[in-house]
Amino acid sequence: MKLYNIISDIILEQASFDNQIIDAIKNKHTCDMEYNDDSSIGPGKRVIEPVALGYSKRNNKVLRAYQTSGPSLKVNEEGIPLPDWRLFRLDRINSIKPKQGEDSLFKTFTEPPSFNPFGDKSMVRMLINSKF
Repeated sequence: MKLYNIISDIILEQASFDNQIIDAIKNKHTCDMEYNDDSSIGPGKRVIEPVALGYSKRNNKVLRAYQTSGPSLKVNEEGIPLPDWRLFRLDRINSIKPKQGEDSLFKTFTEPPSFNPFGDKSMVRMLINSKF
């Protein structure tokens, strides 16, 4: 019975985590996220604007977000690391919390640059995509 309770808790916790992300996407909430990257950057706090949730080509559940601050290895054409689009694996997100108050809604864009309302090439299956 203990094993059943442990597995049940894990499943319910994951469902709650997914619902929190889906709610942030639907309501366009900016989020504080603690992410554990396996690169040389390692764990770190990031501020993101989540727009899509789905599965990667390697069948990992992933979150597409516009990252506005925090550590990043990638740089744009001008050599500036942020803000820019990032794909985050859900199994590497330690915590995600929608911001409250004035900072809670997307302010970076009304319609994000290079945003595809019909899909994401990095995802083989999309669960939810923002509507702008």
